[in-house]
Amino acid sequence: MKIYHGKIVTPDQIIEQGTLTVEDGTITAIDRKEPDRIEPGDINAMGSWVMPGIIDSHSDAIEIEIEPRPTSKFPIELSFFELEKKLASEGITTIFHAVSLMKRNTVRWPRQNETVFELIDDINRLAKGSHLIRHKTHLRYEIANVDAADQVAGLIREGKIDEFSLTDHTPGQGQYRDLEVQRRLLVGLRHYSEQEADEIIRETMHQAKLDPETVRELAHLAVQKGIPVASHDDDTLEKLQIIHDWKASISEFPITLEVARSAKDMGMFVVMGAPNLLLGKSHSNNLSAREAVREGLVDMMCSDYYPSSLLHAVFELHYELGITLPHAVNMMTLNPARAMKLNHNLGSIETGKKADLLIVAESGQKPVLQTVIVGGKKICELSYLNPDHVDTLAE
Repeated sequence: MKIYHGKIVTPDQIIEQGTLTVEDGTITAIDRKEPDRIEPGDINAMGSWVMPGIIDSHSDAIEIEIEPRPTSKFPIELSFFELEKKLASEGITTIFHAVSLMKRNTVRWPRQNETVFELIDDINRLAKGSHLIRHKTHLRYEIANVDAADQVAGLIREGKIDEFSLTDHTPGQGQYRDLEVQRRLLVGLRHYSEQEADEIIRETMHQAKLDPETVRELAHLAVQKGIPVASHDDDTLEKLQIIHDWKASISEFPITLEVARSAKDMGMFVVMGAPNLLLGKSHSNNLSAREAVREGLVDMMCSDYYPSSLLHAVFELHYELGITLPHAVNMMTLNPARAMKLNHNLGSIETGKKADLLIVAESGQKPVLQTVIVGGKKICELSYLNPDHVDTLAE
């Protein structure tokens, strides 16, 4: 298969009117001219961008898919396949399902211990069957969940997770430095009364946590097994240094510019949320992704809670913040691949790598996804710019 007449986005340049050759699911050639002969099955990109498929290192979407309402629980077999159709149509070709191991009896069913352990097993099982995109697991382990330490160690030893992050959502620090932010979340989103919210905050502020040595051992075990380790919501240089000493290589959502800069200086991958970028601010009143990007401190972006944001973030970075398109694309593709240790065969348009590709047109400097290819196979095609389709709808 050849993809021709496109603007091919490589890690460091754009090849106009280029041609990609794909054989057995792998990119075998990148040419600076159109093919001499067109064969059946070749794709005319018609001047659109040809870029790598997006790698999302942190997405909570599976939790919402299995429990869209507090009283509505859907089976994983249904949720897994329905979710991946949505992700494919958003340009995400590799997803790290971020499952949160909060506390044994947390009110949120998808984050209870037994649910999470079953969910990880199910994702690993389903990812080996028929599917559209590449599925990975990202375990977010809340260090107040002291009952789960042994089982978490087992997951790491058995190779059941692909990314391991350590989280601490204790009020008064990290994401919830501003207690009013957490109060509004509990009242507005979780529908607690103000009195109930205040009681939850007070109780949580004094909850027990894993001892630092146990956390260190879990982090080191993950590193030994080749699993990337991430910190979460780093808010002080002291905390960042501890996490770095635990051999974490990723800093997710640093709270301040100072912490983000220090994480970058330590050689860590700095991750910000694409929703933060598009909205122009953090929903928790923490560091603005735009500010961090302007300071050159962001290596990669994830969708966090809104998968649609990543492809839009590429064009927002390019047109609104003046980032070159290859650099903007790398933040959604190659840099996540490097952080997740997948860059040997994913994350960029280079010969020898898997043909996970997007064909993306533009409308008013906004992306219009046209075609999604995973492993050299076309898995999704959209018709937004097809005039015949538009005319048919208008009849």
